[in-house]
Amino acid sequence: MTHQVLRAADRTPRPWKNGGGVTRDICAFPTGSAMDDFDWRLSMADVREAGPFSSFPGIDRVLMVLLGRLELDFGAGDPPLALTPETAAHPFPGDIAVNGTPIRGPVTDLNLMVRRGLMTGAIRHLPAGVIDIPATRLETRLIVATNDIEMRCGAGSYQLTRFDALLVSATDGREERFELSGPALLIEIMPADARSGASAG
Repeated sequence: MTHQVLRAADRTPRPWKNGGGVTRDICAFPTGSAMDDFDWRLSMADVREAGPFSSFPGIDRVLMVLLGRLELDFGAGDPPLALTPETAAHPFPGDIAVNGTPIRGPVTDLNLMVRRGLMTGAIRHLPAGVIDIPATRLETRLIVATNDIEMRCGAGSYQLTRFDALLVSATDGREERFELSGPALLIEIMPADARSGASAG
């Protein structure tokens, strides 16, 4: 098991083609992969204006709002879905039509994309304190700090500023204990066949 701190200050913003926001990549696999050949990709985006989301055929997405309020309109006559930092992450296919509208100011969100049929992923809230995460056949875990926190994981101790991430790779199926001085977000990514096997058992 290896740990790597990914500093928010080191991320390079990429303006959107429509000018409605910017994206900052946090991590992707394989390392250095482009938008058309990644297995999974985690990024943050600043959404400044309302507009359609880009279409990503064959990709599943999970969206979590970090700052502000974002309304997602999936059409079909359904009311918009409101996301805030307090709500759960929302999964949806990356190849369906979605319009996003920031409400009363810009929004910052966390965006996980996984290649459908190859990988699966989830984002959830972690409270402050000691958290034991059950053993699974995960490929990768990331912890994203929503504010400045101190975190212990195994023999390591880490000072994370807001939106820093800790990459925990080569998970070997053992239960992991995290000690957090404040709340954070847990991102879990695994091969699709591992989840299918766990469900079948």
